[in-house]
Amino acid sequence: MKRGKKTKLTMSDLLKTPSPVATSPEPSPKSAIFTRTASTSKGKGVKRVTANLTTTTTASPSNISDLKNLASSDIDDLKRHIDRSHSEILKHVEASHSRLHKRFKMQNQACQQVMDEADKEYKKVSERITESREAMKASYEEFMADAQATASRACKTSITELSQSFEKAIDSIRNRYGISSN
Repeated sequence: MKRGKKTKLTMSDLLKTPSPVATSPEPSPKSAIFTRTASTSKGKGVKRVTANLTTTTTASPSNISDLKNLASSDIDDLKRHIDRSHSEILKHVEASHSRLHKRFKMQNQACQQVMDEADKEYKKVSERITESREAMKASYEEFMADAQATASRACKTSITELSQSFEKAIDSIRNRYGISSN
């Protein structure tokens, strides 16, 4: 086309695919949605498959019907790709859920085991405290009985001994001063 001269484009001109010579040497930008690079997930050996939805057609559509068929085919391919991606995502989510469930179950079992051990230790300590308290109570009762017996013996023997010693002292004083006993 020359500058300044306007030409009217027809529908067939719009539907024609440009020739390979007319395309730029640089690759056209691709959407990140439709092109994924291969990668691994944290070194666990899970590989992702490269998905490339760009379709190359050798024949350009020559009429509306061919264009509709091409668009329908591309849409079907896109739907299949989305379904596969959805299935893969669901598999990954289920695997993650399963791993989390196993981890939770293991943590729950460990907590239950710790609780059981703590309960056993509590019972042992409680039994030891009860035994110690009963032993102290028995020792106290024995000590009090012994103290009361000793005090009772001391009172019985000491009072009679003291009264006899006082009587002797009084008798000796009377004898010394010549006082008669009544």
